[in-house]
Amino acid sequence: MISYDPLLKTLKERNMTISDLRGVVLDGKTIAKFNKGESLKLSTVERICKFLKVPIEKVVYIEYK
Repeated sequence: MISYDPLLKTLKERNMTISDLRGVVLDGKTIAKFNKGESLKLSTVERICKFLKVPIEKVVYIEYK
């Protein structure tokens, strides 16, 4: 399962929320998918990483069960 908890932590460290990415990096449909815990395309994760200038580990985490 993919967790976006690292992204939330990264945003919090920068005093940002996921809504701050709307229109700049993410569209409303993608934010809705994020809020529902649905998968995002790897290209979307890449855009987030580039915008925030962070490695992928600061955006996603794969949980092994």
